[in-house]
Amino acid sequence: MYSDALSWVNFWGWQLVIVAAAITLPLGMTTSKEYAELEWPIDIAITLIWVVFGWNMIGTILTRRERHLYVAIWFYLATLVTVAVLHIVNSFSLPLTFMKSYSFYASVQDALVQWWYGHNAVAFFLTTPYLGLMYYFLPKAANRPVYSYRLSIVHFWSLIFIYIWAGPHHLLYTSLPDWAQALGTAFSIMLIAPSWGGMMNGLLTLRGAWDKVREEPVLKFMVVAVTAYGMATFEGPMLSLKNVSAIAHFTDWMPELSYWGGYYTMGGALSPILC
Repeated sequence: MYSDALSWVNFWGWQLVIVAAAITLPLGMTTSKEYAELEWPIDIAITLIWVVFGWNMIGTILTRRERHLYVAIWFYLATLVTVAVLHIVNSFSLPLTFMKSYSFYASVQDALVQWWYGHNAVAFFLTTPYLGLMYYFLPKAANRPVYSYRLSIVHFWSLIFIYIWAGPHHLLYTSLPDWAQALGTAFSIMLIAPSWGGMMNGLLTLRGAWDKVREEPVLKFMVVAVTAYGMATFEGPMLSLKNVSAIAHFTDWMPELSYWGGYYTMGGALSPILC
């Protein structure tokens, strides 16, 4: 790592943010914005800690011996930049007191900005970094080159461009203009292509090495993670369709999508590191 000192600041800074959240939220000190409940002083602290994380990561990348930037690093750079933009824009607020503020946005604009943030916070905090892990650990564990480097680049750029516009699918049947709802649905359907491209790139990397999956716990976890990613990224776009959402919206299908897609993919991707 570029700096052990920055690593410790990053680690302990996150712990302090978590402690601050554990104290303030039960006391009712909240913005009431989903995934963005913390009040403005804590939001500023999150931003500063994120800068420390980015400083350390970019410093490490700049001092690398290998000049080529492998696609896994592209996913991490996208995570750094996009999460910063999402957090800062959605957290704009007008402070009233030390622990009370009101959103800078109002009414349907607030909802649109919130779900541009909410959807993409999942994308760039719980998807892109784990795809970066997949592109490194799966070929490493299988001892085979990634199936297609060209496909990994197409996967990266198409996912980054399309994902950022899918947030309005959280606001179907609301006062958000119909054109914006339709735009969110259209981009959600398009997301199937890059998502499945990434899944197939991961699974096809195992061509000729499937015998190792029977013996290697790391590969078992990775295969489950990549497969769950593919299933969830089909289920999600289907639920963005109005006629499907009308049936499923107030059922357990909706939170199930988040658990299935997020936790299986995240848990499956992290397990090789823990192993």
